[in-house]
Amino acid sequence: MHLLLVDGSTYIFRAYHALPPLNRKSDGLPVGCVQGFTNMIFKLTEDLKGEDAPTHMAVIFDHSARTFRDDIYADYKAQRPPPPEELVPQFPLTRAATRAFSILPIEMEGWEADDIIATYTTQALAAGGKVTIVSSDKDLMQLVDLDGRVRMLDTIPRPGQPPLRWIGPDEVMTKFGVTPDKVIEVQALCGDSVDNVPGVPGIGVKTAAELINTYGDLENLLAHAEEIKQPSRRQKLIENADLARISKQLVTLSKEVPLELELSALARVPMEPGKLIPFLKAMEFNAATKRLATLLEADPDAYEADPELAVKPVAPVGFDNAARAEARAARLAAEGRGDSPAVLHAAEVHETIKATPFDLAAYETISDAAGLERWIAAIYRQGYVAVDTETTGLDNQQADLVGISLSTQPGNGAYIPLAHATGADDMFGNGRAEGQMDIEVALALLRPVFADRSILKIFHNYKFDHGVLVRYGLEVNAIDDALLLSYALDGPQFNTMGELADHWLGHAGIPIKELLGSGKTQRTFAQIGIADATRYAGEDADITVRLWHILKARLVPENSTAIYETLERPLAPVLARMEARGISIDRQILARLSGDFAQRAAALEAEAHELAGEVFNLGSPKQLGDILFGKLGLPGGSKTKTGQWATGAGLLEELAERENVPLAKVIVAWRGVTKLKGTYTDALPAYINSRSNRVHTTYSQHSVLTGRLSSNDPNLQNIPIRTEDGRKIRSAFVAAPGKMLISADYSQIELRVLAHIADIQALKDAFEEGLDIHAMTASEMFKVPIEGMPSEVRRRAKAINFGIIYGISAFGLANQLGIPRSEAGDYIDTYFKRFPGIKDYMDHQRRLVKSQGYVTTIFGRRIRFPNANSSHQAERAFVERASINAPIQGSAADIIRRAMIRMEPALVQAGVHADMLLQVHDELIFEVDEGTEDEAMPVIAQVMEGAAEPAVRLTVPIQVDAHAAKNWDEAH
Repeated sequence: MHLLLVDGSTYIFRAYHALPPLNRKSDGLPVGCVQGFTNMIFKLTEDLKGEDAPTHMAVIFDHSARTFRDDIYADYKAQRPPPPEELVPQFPLTRAATRAFSILPIEMEGWEADDIIATYTTQALAAGGKVTIVSSDKDLMQLVDLDGRVRMLDTIPRPGQPPLRWIGPDEVMTKFGVTPDKVIEVQALCGDSVDNVPGVPGIGVKTAAELINTYGDLENLLAHAEEIKQPSRRQKLIENADLARISKQLVTLSKEVPLELELSALARVPMEPGKLIPFLKAMEFNAATKRLATLLEADPDAYEADPELAVKPVAPVGFDNAARAEARAARLAAEGRGDSPAVLHAAEVHETIKATPFDLAAYETISDAAGLERWIAAIYRQGYVAVDTETTGLDNQQADLVGISLSTQPGNGAYIPLAHATGADDMFGNGRAEGQMDIEVALALLRPVFADRSILKIFHNYKFDHGVLVRYGLEVNAIDDALLLSYALDGPQFNTMGELADHWLGHAGIPIKELLGSGKTQRTFAQIGIADATRYAGEDADITVRLWHILKARLVPENSTAIYETLERPLAPVLARMEARGISIDRQILARLSGDFAQRAAALEAEAHELAGEVFNLGSPKQLGDILFGKLGLPGGSKTKTGQWATGAGLLEELAERENVPLAKVIVAWRGVTKLKGTYTDALPAYINSRSNRVHTTYSQHSVLTGRLSSNDPNLQNIPIRTEDGRKIRSAFVAAPGKMLISADYSQIELRVLAHIADIQALKDAFEEGLDIHAMTASEMFKVPIEGMPSEVRRRAKAINFGIIYGISAFGLANQLGIPRSEAGDYIDTYFKRFPGIKDYMDHQRRLVKSQGYVTTIFGRRIRFPNANSSHQAERAFVERASINAPIQGSAADIIRRAMIRMEPALVQAGVHADMLLQVHDELIFEVDEGTEDEAMPVIAQVMEGAAEPAVRLTVPIQVDAHAAKNWDEAH
């Protein structure tokens, strides 16, 4: 017997990092790791022939759940980062790849792959066989046999090394300085920073080997520790003896795993075309399909893609409970009772969930540890849980946690009350209500569940709950978000749980106002009775898990998997961390600006009164309209439905610029100053968090049609950037003592995206050469040399460049430039003649949105326009303009989202500490230690400039300008 055991987890990560990312064309599913894994398995079977050919074989994978080592040492592997988001959906597909090669994939809950390998190795040796372990993992070197019956094989090519590198006793001696049977003794002393095995601090491999070769084993060494001559070494061993013993337990592989498959079940069988080719076709590995079909002497056209793999919903690690539903969907589809397994699966899930009545749902109050432990056991059996937090307010940086609700399946739910006050019906009750859990006990029980990557935590608006939970010391890993699923699928159509539940479930849930009231008598959730709180919170968790089932099933058939898995879900925790960090502001600067703005507003008000010839309230639209259009008789006046004159910003600006009306100019200036004062200089200090002494904005990633983020409470994205007053406000955003701010800004990103999408060679050439794009446009249009070009000519070209992106009309351009409409129309006609690809792009987008009701970004985000064929001409015209801009703005938004997702890992890898604080459209703001800004800026710029790749290879260069200073204005 020759048993070949492949360390599957090592293969996965090496395949992932060795090859560039790859997405399946049909639905955008990441499959690059699967392709690499498949190639590695095939090459292994080809390389091991003759005497090295195995008679038995299996690929062993790590299960993502807890193991016995977590009970020995709570911090075991705690420092390991989560797997990359695009890798997560590929885990189950690597198991499918293994089966396609007629090899058994093996993983067991509660055991690491290394333990399974050790147990099978022990059994094979007992049966008189030999074993090859395909891995270079040092933890497995303890299994290498001195007589050569157990060897390891490293198949990863290395410079200057043979393709297949065998690891025997000599190689182990070189690595550890001891024979294989002493490896665990050395590892117990030196520890392992990757797995967070503590070892004895200050003792490395060389010293550990020297000690073990002298004393034989760990226990004998510790027994004679006081005899060691070196004082420092002696003291370390005495003080850390217990850590060394714990470390030995952690590194010692178990050889007694209760294996589910006998050794005989691992007998090698030939590859079967009927298994392998359908898998390769489902993954859309066309070259591999042809190559392996030839090898197997099979006709690839005789096989269809595996229907389950072709449409398999992407499930998180450790969660595969949809398998039976998928099989049923495939069977029904085969019987002609559905369009496809994926579509049918989604429809069946919706019907099943909607048919589960809410009036029969049971919601439980968890008031003690025993009750919570029972729920936790159910969570581990199920593999996922919906979670919702109840708090004293809507600011997750300051609100207190009142309770947590859970649900594991439609129709059930539980609420853990933690901080309800006595006298629930009395808003002044301030004692602690009976019948609830001690918060420390509850959080201690929940902490490992929330941190466990094998348990999926399902939220509705995860970002809010994260902000609360992290302040209470809970780390949350492996999440899904029903709100973001909805956004990836349908855009910002639904923004609240009630809206989603009403649409998908026909049940909007209990309105929160029904419990809290409103106005002066409004209570906090802490003042709600526990019975009512359980009814409300339990239903929220129940609704969340129902929505998740329905929405998750739609991802694959609606080609939204990649958008959700690679953009929406991984961005949520990034934004949550940014919100938690906040940014410092200088109160004194804001106070001075408020005083200055007040004086200027008063002066403008006096000037307006003088121009009007009477005193009036500048903030009153009625009084202003009566002055402008009634008393002064200015042109352009129109009345609203209420009978008063319209005085909107656009009308006033037109009067100020086009008609040159002095009073209108003063009103526009007054409105601008008072808005800055009210919105920023007066308001911002009230947003300073009493705990952090910083301002924490809240980002919404689900409310803008094109994928842009919005900022609220306070809104930091509308501070004017090009005005002197706006820059003054930005100067109040300052770095903390000993820190610096870095502003990294995309240069003309939307024009660059337009050049790529519409394939405008002249624009692409200009960007490639680093030209002034607006001057180049002016030169192309007006036949004016770039050198010595009048600023007015460049300004007009700039207005056209940006106006075209937004589908500007001749009327709009005329208003913006203050020129006749006919002249503006001539400009636009000339522009299209000089850059004909833009007109072609615009016409294509108009046709596209009418035919399919949506347009897409370069990354596949669907931007939907349900009224694309509206009977109202104004609506249709708006949709046509939006369909031109949406792919451009949306693609730019997706690029910066991708940069934000990649930024933190890239900074860590580069050894640079930088906190990402803000995102303002095309700009990212960071805070770094003073003196490290020159190290951070190149890394930040590199990540941002390469963010589109490898998903999209842009045909124009992306440029990022990064600067550092003590305040935001100077850093820009």
